[in-house]
Amino acid sequence: MMLEATEFGLGSVWICYFKPDVIKEEFNLPDNLEPVNILAIGYSDEKPASLTRHEETRMPLSDLIYYCK
Repeated sequence: MMLEATEFGLGSVWICYFKPDVIKEEFNLPDNLEPVNILAIGYSDEKPASLTRHEETRMPLSDLIYYCK
């Protein structure tokens, strides 16, 4: 769904931290359904992030992890 949204020029984001009971109530979901993720799809208000942004902004693991032997 995210790939298809992108093909249509839409942005999307997975939302994994929310209150399931609130979602169930707002959308009148039956008791046998438990929401675990939300996929929000819509028009983005900014230019898409660079595909190489993680390599450009992340610190090397060797700068973050230390092993004591």
